[in-house]
Amino acid sequence: MPSPRDRSTERPGMHNQAELAYRRLRERLLSGQNDPGDRLTELDLCEELSMSRTPVREALRRLQSDGLVTSTGRGVVVSSLSPQEMRHAMQLHGALDALAAKLAATAQRDGRLSPAQLAELKDASRHAARNAGDGVTPADAWRANLDFHMLLARLSGNPLLEDALDRIWARFAIVSRTNINRRRDLSPGQHDAIVRAIVAGDPEAAEAAAAAHVHEAATASDAGSGATDDADRADESASPEPDVPKKSLKA
Repeated sequence: MPSPRDRSTERPGMHNQAELAYRRLRERLLSGQNDPGDRLTELDLCEELSMSRTPVREALRRLQSDGLVTSTGRGVVVSSLSPQEMRHAMQLHGALDALAAKLAATAQRDGRLSPAQLAELKDASRHAARNAGDGVTPADAWRANLDFHMLLARLSGNPLLEDALDRIWARFAIVSRTNINRRRDLSPGQHDAIVRAIVAGDPEAAEAAAAAHVHEAATASDAGSGATDDADRADESASPEPDVPKKSLKA
């Protein structure tokens, strides 16, 4: 009986097809072409991608593992996040983003970030600010914000951290794009604070600035969802907004 490795070599193009299907469907979900609760059928996806059912089915299994789609027994639907799940995701995102900023600032302090990397981070912050104004689509604002945060994760030098944040941001993308208009005024200034701390090589200030940024974004998200029950208020009182050190940082 062929081993799993042997079976994979029997159909050399199947893995590539499944990977392509996964990437194309993932990008479709993250770009907002589907809303939470939308049903996706294998037949329609096969026709859209011009592929057989096997790679499409494998792609859907991976998307389900990512938490982007949910099996219903009659196909899959685009996943959503309840207010409680959203808070849990924001808590984890806050911790990881703060760690990413701290590690990036540590790398700068220790001379492991190049001038080109710092310039790229500054450019990403400016790009997010430019896409936070009027006349910009929510999708463009979201993408600019995402690019900044994923660059921050990459500069941390921790690939596992980068992968974890990528998975969290993917889940946010489906349910949070409608919140970006409320958060546009929050991103630019706090991105600048994170950048200044990293350029200064100050891990504690970078960590605090990133934590404050996520906290304010989470507060805006809660306000938009109307999540104001007693449990929510208890959580908020137990997790006050972190203080950002009042230091003069030169970029």
